[in-house]
Amino acid sequence: MTAVPHLSAIRPDLAVDDLLRRHKAAIPVFIRRRMLCVGCPFAPIHTIADACLEHGVELESLLAELADVLSVDGSLA
Repeated sequence: MTAVPHLSAIRPDLAVDDLLRRHKAAIPVFIRRRMLCVGCPFAPIHTIADACLEHGVELESLLAELADVLSVDGSLA
């Protein structure tokens, strides 16, 4: 059984694909922000920071929203 990552596991250098596969509740966050990362062929190599830069999204804001959503979802418990 794989351990659930702690909140600190949501880091700017985490690959988007890893995040979205481990935490399905993160998908709507990316969609709401019009980040086309879900299913993107670059998701396995793009980090969260890369995706923010590419889409003009403020990194700290995205990380905060992900932390909120995933803590409520229980994914980061």
